[in-house]
Amino acid sequence: MPHYMTRKTWQHLNDRLLQLKKITGQGGELAAEIGRASEFGDLSENAERDAAIERQETIGREMQNILQRLSGAEIIDDIEISTDVVMIGTKVTLFDLDTEKELSYRLLGSEESKLFGNTISVGSALARGLLGKEVGDDTEIHVPSGVRSFEILKIEHYDS
Repeated sequence: MPHYMTRKTWQHLNDRLLQLKKITGQGGELAAEIGRASEFGDLSENAERDAAIERQETIGREMQNILQRLSGAEIIDDIEISTDVVMIGTKVTLFDLDTEKELSYRLLGSEESKLFGNTISVGSALARGLLGKEVGDDTEIHVPSGVRSFEILKIEHYDS
């Protein structure tokens, strides 16, 4: 399954990867840190060097994670998004039949909540229950807190 993200998230991850490459690259801050720590003498009992090596490993794992996410990315902005039905890349306005309140959610990838308010992952129980629904549809959705009932009021593009 593709890893869906907006172009904004893709750019954020790409910028972070470039930042980490500068830190870890030749002549970067981490290489200098390891070099300074190595000057403290006995490497077997050198806490500063051990900490620098641990930081290098942590950054390496973060870089691998970012590369993996970027390589499997499908950019939501490049998908033809129909507002006829609820799908990834849409913003859906619901009427909660249980609480009688109106709610709006963007259905995006799992990382988008950091960039957009009122966003749910397309993989969440609520989103899965809404996918494919049309304006006017009533639906009951099983969520972790129980069964919720909604009416679909409006479907629009996520950035509206």
